[in-house]
Amino acid sequence: MNKLFFIVLACLFSTLKLYSQEAITEAGYLKQDSILWTEYEKQTDELSRCWETMPDKQDSILNVFQEIYKKSAKRNIELAMKYASVPSGLQRLYMVRLDVSKDTLNHILNSLDADMQESFYGRNIREHILTRQIQEGDSVQTFSCIGSDGKEFDWAATDGKQLLLLYGGLGCMGEDGRQELKELYDRTSRDDLLVIVYWPCSSLKELQEIKQAYPSDYPFISDFKQEASPIRIKYGTQATPTCFLTDKQHIVRVKCTGFRTDLFNPFIE
Repeated sequence: MNKLFFIVLACLFSTLKLYSQEAITEAGYLKQDSILWTEYEKQTDELSRCWETMPDKQDSILNVFQEIYKKSAKRNIELAMKYASVPSGLQRLYMVRLDVSKDTLNHILNSLDADMQESFYGRNIREHILTRQIQEGDSVQTFSCIGSDGKEFDWAATDGKQLLLLYGGLGCMGEDGRQELKELYDRTSRDDLLVIVYWPCSSLKELQEIKQAYPSDYPFISDFKQEASPIRIKYGTQATPTCFLTDKQHIVRVKCTGFRTDLFNPFIE
């Protein structure tokens, strides 16, 4: 127990050094970002060793894991906000935009010079601010996509059917998650439920390679816009997979991060 106690103390206080002053430059941001995630990996590696050697303390260790993650995620956002005036900082701000209020994002963006505001990530953050993201109870909105067969995806073919739209994440789901998805697919009819996998990629070739890596009957689609795609901005996605389950009128009933059959099952018609 003493070992765990001292590890907890080290984890809680070692991040203090991350708050050292650093010039607002690209190099300064990259340095602070590296310190943050190097420290995070060091702490979680040590806790992983404790997990293996102290099975009777796993509940306590899990709590420390969660605390470390919360502190690191909070610091990640703080760094993105502080360094938004440099390219990598602004890119990270876009990545964490869902955890920052739109008023704060708007204030930060308006404080930047014109070039940064009109940069790729500056424009995407502005679009996020001006767009109402789809939530449970909203209708899905279609957008032009190409299927892995190279043809335009026909959204009209989904009319009158429930949709389970996945934003990426088949790798993150692991074999167990992919098996759960297959079981859901197999126990439902295509007349009732369609599973559609949107993949964030840059080309048809890449989409086809992903389809080959995860062979299935589900259509794989993409618009190849990646960060600027409506599925990122209008649908408000960041983590993969983000899942949207609709009813047959295409009203979103479940929006969740991760594949959650426990959430889907009550709404499967």
